[in-house]
Amino acid sequence: MAINVADGGIKNYHNYFVPEDFLSRDPRTRTIRLRDGQRGVYASEDFITSLHAGLDEEVGNASNLIMYKSGYEWGVSDMKRFAEKMRHEFGGGKLDIWKMNRKFVLESWWWPLTTEGWGAWAIDFSFEKQGMVFVTIKNSAVAKAMEQVGKPVCYMYAGMFAGVFSVFDREERGGIEVQCYSMGNDCCKFIIGSQKKVNAAEFWRREGASAKEIMEKLVD
Repeated sequence: MAINVADGGIKNYHNYFVPEDFLSRDPRTRTIRLRDGQRGVYASEDFITSLHAGLDEEVGNASNLIMYKSGYEWGVSDMKRFAEKMRHEFGGGKLDIWKMNRKFVLESWWWPLTTEGWGAWAIDFSFEKQGMVFVTIKNSAVAKAMEQVGKPVCYMYAGMFAGVFSVFDREERGGIEVQCYSMGNDCCKFIIGSQKKVNAAEFWRREGASAKEIMEKLVD
């Protein structure tokens, strides 16, 4: 698979397809390690459900903000780590991710998360000039664990995307889920952009607007 890595036309070949490319398990210590040596942990659906239920019981509606902030910090940390990896693996130690093909960088970042069970994504850059990126997730680990609860639940994903794009764009970004599997939809949809646009999307979501209506309003 040839992918245009840099704006200047540098090409590299790189295929990742299975979890073993990203994770290693030590049967003696029962630990999971990522490719760069970081410690990993297996999170079951029961764990995800219990985490959300426990936070709701302890802090009420503030649990959503906690999950969002946790996702944001994760996204910032992970993208900084990933940027360094990409600089050495594809940039010869000199070419930073901001000079590489945007879609290639983000697809390379997300693919390990797909193999690790966080779902398949599609990213829409059509409205970048309006300061927004749309992300669709199928098989969200959080939404599947929470099942049908009639409201958005993937606050951690929204925060993670906001953190990732804040690092990649080198400008503060916010994120919001405007459609969720837990609401009876077949996939989850997110809007990433300035906090002003995220606040507007949140207002329209509370007013009962659909994801399509919210996106149309923001584009207009």
